[in-house]
Amino acid sequence: MRVAPTSGLTLISHVVIALSLGLLLHLENGETLIFGGLGPAIALALFRAAWVSRRAATDAIDTAPYLVLRRLAQFALVSGLLWSVVPASIAVGSAKQGTDYITFIMVGVSTGAIIQGAAYSRVALAFAGPVMAATLYRILMAGGGPDYIVAFDGVFLTFMLFRAAISGEREFIASQSTALEATDLANSLAQANRDVLRSNRALEQLARADPLTGLANRSHFREAAAAACGAGQGVAFVLFDVDNFKAINDTRGHEAGDRVLAALGDLLRSACGPRDLPVRLGGDEFIVVVRGNDVAARALALAQRLSAALTRPLSLGGQSLTISCSIGIAAHASGPVDVEDVFARADAALYRAKNDGRACIRVFDAQLQDEFLLQRCIEGDLPGALERGDLHLEFQPQVALASGEVVGFEALLRWRHPAAGLIAPPDIIQAAIRLQLSARLLGFIGERACEFLRSLDAAGASPRLSVALNVSPRELTLHSPAGILAELTQRHGVDPRRLEIEITEEALFDPRLCARELQRIEREGFGLAIDDFGVGHSSIANLMSVALDTIKIDRSFIHGVSTNRQNQQLIAAITAVARPLGHRIIAEGVESPSDAETLRMLGCAYGQGWLYGRPMRAADAVAWLTEVRSQQRKSA
Repeated sequence: MRVAPTSGLTLISHVVIALSLGLLLHLENGETLIFGGLGPAIALALFRAAWVSRRAATDAIDTAPYLVLRRLAQFALVSGLLWSVVPASIAVGSAKQGTDYITFIMVGVSTGAIIQGAAYSRVALAFAGPVMAATLYRILMAGGGPDYIVAFDGVFLTFMLFRAAISGEREFIASQSTALEATDLANSLAQANRDVLRSNRALEQLARADPLTGLANRSHFREAAAAACGAGQGVAFVLFDVDNFKAINDTRGHEAGDRVLAALGDLLRSACGPRDLPVRLGGDEFIVVVRGNDVAARALALAQRLSAALTRPLSLGGQSLTISCSIGIAAHASGPVDVEDVFARADAALYRAKNDGRACIRVFDAQLQDEFLLQRCIEGDLPGALERGDLHLEFQPQVALASGEVVGFEALLRWRHPAAGLIAPPDIIQAAIRLQLSARLLGFIGERACEFLRSLDAAGASPRLSVALNVSPRELTLHSPAGILAELTQRHGVDPRRLEIEITEEALFDPRLCARELQRIEREGFGLAIDDFGVGHSSIANLMSVALDTIKIDRSFIHGVSTNRQNQQLIAAITAVARPLGHRIIAEGVESPSDAETLRMLGCAYGQGWLYGRPMRAADAVAWLTEVRSQQRKSA
């Protein structure tokens, strides 16, 4: 509770009233003794004013308000006693008019004190109590019926004044409490509002930022990219991820993987310009939105700065680790453009970078544009083509080079698109993966392969004949090819050993990525072949780490091998490694007898190519095999 210091007006009123009262009594009755009581009252008023001023200067009023109030009440009581000398000192026989003046002034002084002391009634009552008591006593001492009536009215008035003082204090306290509560509530609401705003800003930051790297997240990317693409002032996406990041997590732990991503976020921030927005989309996938003028050149320069920074090994827990990124860039110079189109082009460029050996930068260009349009065409029509049965399989024979005996077939996926023509099998499979139709597509291929094997059995072919099916390495981590094919072979009554799953060397970059599925392939009894061997980067250690049955040498090393000394040395090295490991070796793309003989002499036991038979529909392949067997029996 704050105590207001005695005002100058109150001090002046005390002095003026005291002097005027003394002068009045002197003029009316010749009284002089009255100045002996009023003089000390004036002196006390001055002292009280000085005392309050000193307390206000030292902050005592704020720090000890109740002590100050008690002192003021004591001063008021002393002051009231001094003022009560006035009615007490008037002679009983004084002029009636003078007595009336004194009564009027004393009651007025008391009333004024009570009115001014509404905030703290004890001070006012301490002063007015003695004054009113002395005044009433003086009236009663005057004697007479009218005086008694006046005295009675004075008592009643005193009661009302005191009651009003106490009630006024209560009302003042209540109003001040309400005001303070309202102020506290307003301050509380203001503070709560500030807290809410801070929380909202923090939540907004969390909602728009990646907690691991501090970069913008996918949600922020969608907003910023949409705005940049809609502005029509030029935009480019630099899309990249960490090569073989899963291997880092598997070999060094997820904590090390997180440190790699955090370090990559720092590198990205330092490589970006002020108008670039670096984003972590999720996992090890990042993107930078480049906005403004000359976006194509700026995006390429950014990718080159990032690649250069990654040539320096990262330090992880005292160990150094060298990482690389595959980067794809798509730029749109001017005009509004759809976000999904720019992102799809950047993704196509990133996919090309991975196919080109990773750790490189690829920009979406005219060639990629043609491939992109083809990809969009395939993705748009593939679901309907699967529904209608527009896809089919063709089977190309595999033979023993020494005897010409047919040992199996490779199933080749075919789709003749009404607009794009014949679609290559890898393009069909990759489109199915992007559309999440790869399991369904593999089921279709496995179904037709099992039906073909049953047709061969019905035609009396050797029960040892097998069919090889091409499976993308990405499918080994998306779903279980072994599980799909196991269900089909069981339903068709086909021995699983008569189906061979062909994967490319990409699956051998790190066999641990798909180790579980490779083990299931072996457990279910399916054969496993490495297709297009020699064009990738797999090592002998990788060959030994996987339970392979067949190695298929890529056709690029086969054509013209009879006159190509370098390819002969390469094939001899492959057979020298693979044969002791028990792997069957098949040469792809055999087209001439001289190449076939050279391959046989180099240790390659089996061949596949147009020299023996082109890919054929199932019924044609069964008829072809029947004819070959008939001719072999005649020649025998």
